[in-house]
Amino acid sequence: MGSLTKYVSNDRPEFAVFIEDDDKVCYAYLWKEKRIVGDIWLYNKAPTPSQPEWHSKENLPFLNPSEFVKENLEPFDAWSPIEVTWDFGEEIVANIFLASRLIAKLTVGSCPGWSSLVTKDGPLALKL
Repeated sequence: MGSLTKYVSNDRPEFAVFIEDDDKVCYAYLWKEKRIVGDIWLYNKAPTPSQPEWHSKENLPFLNPSEFVKENLEPFDAWSPIEVTWDFGEEIVANIFLASRLIAKLTVGSCPGWSSLVTKDGPLALKL
């Protein structure tokens, strides 16, 4: 059974991060006023493929292939210590932490955003 968790900024409630695990893969989406403005791959729940699957839209949402995956997290659950912090300076930044460890960063227009869980830049995540 998939899950969707919403983290709304207290200071600017028009911004939120949605983390969606659809039982295949988990992504985080930065929303502004009900529109996705950034996204980032977080982990594969299905087995990590050796070859990219982004050549066919039928495979959406895409799994990240092994050549890009540095670390594949255990799937999140209701007790996972996830925290989203916000920086509203020159650039709007949503930082996603797991147990006080920065795992991803999203900004408006970051498609994809940055991840500490990848080995190199790819179409689903940029190296943090």
